[in-house]
Amino acid sequence: MKQLPPNGVKPISRRTFLSLTGTLSLGMATVGIPLPTEAVQFNRTLYKVSKSQLGMGTFINMIAFHPSKEEAEEAMGRAFEEINRLTSLMTRFQSTSYIGHLNATGSLKGAPSEVMEVLRSSLRYHTISQGAFDITVMPIVDLYQHSFRANNAPPSPQALQETMDRVGSQYLTMTKDSVSFARSGVEVTLDGIAKGYIIDRAMDLLRQQNIQHALINAGGDIVVHGGKGEDKPWSIGIQDPWNRKRYVDVVTLNSGAIATSGNYEVFFDREQLFHHLILPNKGTPAPSIASVSIQAANAMEADALATTAYVMGPDKGYQFIKQFRGVEGLIIKNRKHKISSSGWKRS
Repeated sequence: MKQLPPNGVKPISRRTFLSLTGTLSLGMATVGIPLPTEAVQFNRTLYKVSKSQLGMGTFINMIAFHPSKEEAEEAMGRAFEEINRLTSLMTRFQSTSYIGHLNATGSLKGAPSEVMEVLRSSLRYHTISQGAFDITVMPIVDLYQHSFRANNAPPSPQALQETMDRVGSQYLTMTKDSVSFARSGVEVTLDGIAKGYIIDRAMDLLRQQNIQHALINAGGDIVVHGGKGEDKPWSIGIQDPWNRKRYVDVVTLNSGAIATSGNYEVFFDREQLFHHLILPNKGTPAPSIASVSIQAANAMEADALATTAYVMGPDKGYQFIKQFRGVEGLIIKNRKHKISSSGWKRS
């Protein structure tokens, strides 16, 4: 899902970017690479200011409408600094990060409140989803990556079973500022939740700096505040899973967030039979449906619920979404069938 591009300019897609960089998720070496800022007069009182950056394994774009282009640019610069700071805490790709240290040593003490908040939220979604959302699938993801790179084939049943012994959120023990693994070889990934959390915090920072109209798009995880300029809603395009140039739906949103999980995003194999959304109880890619888009009050919830509903499958996923107040969803099963909740598209 994307903000509809202005003037027909096509933004780089998440899948295209991942293909170019060879990355899969949160916090690669691309974090913090700035791109030029653009500012244009929107009306008599507001400037439209756009600022972009490569980070979190994707392309991040911010748009703000503000009377002062200098103040907007400064606020957005601080918001990007916050994105970089939080990413450096939670990436699994750097041994110096808190999550990297946890995965390497099996324990973490004195963790920042932001890291603990995301870990606790992850366990909450694990509980309410009855295990469908599980951040301990990291060993399975690594196994598939290594198997296809080495053999161009999925892992053997024996290797999969041995790795499954290290998967399960029941192996996580947490206190106020510490977390440890109860079994050797357990690893976590925050890829299904941290990106949403991070752009939520960036939007909070923009609001604290008196930015009343803003959008942040981090590779399809989108959070908006205050409408577009003169309090008109933002138009968010839901991407066609089979045609990157088309949208299957358009959502209008004044404030809130939308996130999408889909089988078209990342594959382990060239034939695109094995995607990255793993069933925690089986260690295999979830049965393939096209995509799940979630509209929620904040991006962290939208991010986590989109992943969860996808893993559950269309029918269970739809029933799961209906449990949450203020949450709407669109599930695209295939080219002919899609399911949407009763409030979908309401802003």
